[in-house]
Amino acid sequence: MKITFGILAHVDAGKTTFSEQVLYREGVIRALGRVDAKNACMDHDDIERARGITIFSDMAGFNRGNDTYYLIDTPGHTDFSAEMERALEVMDYAVLMINGTDGIQGHTEAIWNLLDRYHIPVFLFINKLDVISASYERVLTEIRERFSYNILDFQSISLEEGNEGTLTDDLIENVSECDETLLDKWLNGSITFEDLRPAMVSQIKNRKLFPCFGGSALNGEGIEAFLNVFYYSTEASYPVSTPFSGRVFKIRYDGHGERMTYMKILSGVLNVRDSLSTDEKVHLIRVFQGERFTALQKASAGDVVAVTGLRTTRAGQGLGECYDMIVPALQPTLQARVLYSPEIPDRAILQMFHILEEEEPGLSVVWEESLRQLKVNIMGKIQLEVLEQVVLERFQTKISFGQPEIIYTETIEEPITGYGHFEPLRHYSEVALRLEPSERGTGITFESQCHVDRLGINYQNLVRTHVFETIHKGVLTGSELTDIKIILVDGISHIKHTEGGDFREAVYRAIRQGLMKAKSLLLEPYYSLTILIPDPLTGRVLTDITKYSGRFEAPVPDGNGRTVIRGLGPVASFMNYGEELMIMTGGKGSISMMFSHYDRCHNEAEVLDHYQYNPNEDINNPSCSVFCQKGTSFVVNWDHAEEYMHTLR
Repeated sequence: MKITFGILAHVDAGKTTFSEQVLYREGVIRALGRVDAKNACMDHDDIERARGITIFSDMAGFNRGNDTYYLIDTPGHTDFSAEMERALEVMDYAVLMINGTDGIQGHTEAIWNLLDRYHIPVFLFINKLDVISASYERVLTEIRERFSYNILDFQSISLEEGNEGTLTDDLIENVSECDETLLDKWLNGSITFEDLRPAMVSQIKNRKLFPCFGGSALNGEGIEAFLNVFYYSTEASYPVSTPFSGRVFKIRYDGHGERMTYMKILSGVLNVRDSLSTDEKVHLIRVFQGERFTALQKASAGDVVAVTGLRTTRAGQGLGECYDMIVPALQPTLQARVLYSPEIPDRAILQMFHILEEEEPGLSVVWEESLRQLKVNIMGKIQLEVLEQVVLERFQTKISFGQPEIIYTETIEEPITGYGHFEPLRHYSEVALRLEPSERGTGITFESQCHVDRLGINYQNLVRTHVFETIHKGVLTGSELTDIKIILVDGISHIKHTEGGDFREAVYRAIRQGLMKAKSLLLEPYYSLTILIPDPLTGRVLTDITKYSGRFEAPVPDGNGRTVIRGLGPVASFMNYGEELMIMTGGKGSISMMFSHYDRCHNEAEVLDHYQYNPNEDINNPSCSVFCQKGTSFVVNWDHAEEYMHTLR
């Protein structure tokens, strides 16, 4: 059996310390490392050790009897939560650490929601119970009320070698409530762990039961009790005899510049020298224990490995018989300009950031040629500080960043048809594209309603390709176009003069011409908010939410003198509200903010005034069309182009 499990938590809850305890007990490391001592096995990067936080997800594999386990330690800081989410894609189980003094913190709830989204079974460990102000019972009550009443206290349950141990009535009652045989054994006092195990394993795996433990990772308290139950009540099965399939969850370059593709093998076997595409072969297969690794000749279903030799893989991608691409729930909501010395060639900076973008796809590196500036998408300001250090250490190049700005997108409110014609001498193409608004979060979709007698299927496929091959810009701020269905309704080619690239020009111009006529809408990112505050401050917080253009559900008292408020708010308004709340409540309040969706911008006029974008001056996104008459080409502006279109005659 092979199982992959991850350690997750809000920053400073003790994830890495917990991971060290597990690896020490399993013989992976000879001595316990500590984050504050900068010698933790899983935080081996120089930047991680200098900052004392986990930035990159890291893994270690170990054997226990005939079983293999892969432990993944993930970042806890919200700025690096995209790295954490990618690791979720390959986990069989998760261990959610909760600070025994602070309870549910801002990021804890966001992690819980992500675990639910990815349907990952969860074990909980309330940590730092060696601190005087910590309380296992208080935190257990809080997480049951906030997360799930299926979280069950396992603190009093012990399991020793040989599957003997101490059961509790709560465990027996919860696990056996749907099984009359187990109920009978319980009533007559003959029930054992072995009797309960199949039902317990099933309920944990199906997220109907969440075992909760407590202790101190720093002192090693409660770790052994947790591991005994964890190993006993988890299972996973991956087919080896079927064709190879895998899931990529991470790309990293090592100290020698070697590109490594981290993947979990979901089925079959992967060998060194296997081909995963027409021109890419596996060179090396590695299993990591922190920064150390063991080279393998082959790996099989259930293994989590790093592979060299693959140049085009991306995080979230399926390989072999796994064809889908996972779209992450967390999205960057801020963008910052990269500042660097004029003496550094633009191409050199671009190459550096394209490497970083492979490792962190959310950066979405954008080069604006007209302004000769590079922009990256980010989760938060701490990420910028880390990026500065990474570029300096890895590429010996000093950079900085401009002030982060909100990432806006654009869509349309009503359907419109755009026309594009491209006919310089010895070229010809024309398309009519219907642009229709679609549901939030659907992005750009395409459909053809054009008959093949009108435009050949090969050219229709080209139109589809050109729709998706680039990021189309809106006409309000020049931000990315989204949530639009593009329908090919008509098109014309020339038997002699049409070339493939002609339709690229026609498609781009048709989309742009349609946008110039359309009623466009500016969208901004919204947070899903969960705020926990002392009861007396409820009114003030509700006033703040309204003031900052948010909206909220009816407040819910938690019965302990606090109120839970859930709602939505613009990222632009709430990105710094956590600091304001901390000061207001004297540290007694908490806020969880997780990207929810894009919606109508609450201050569109203000944003448009800030951007001062003129779509007619954007030479990289022309809305005009090019026609030819008597051997001479001429340009027609978007507002008169339809008078010349051949599809309208």
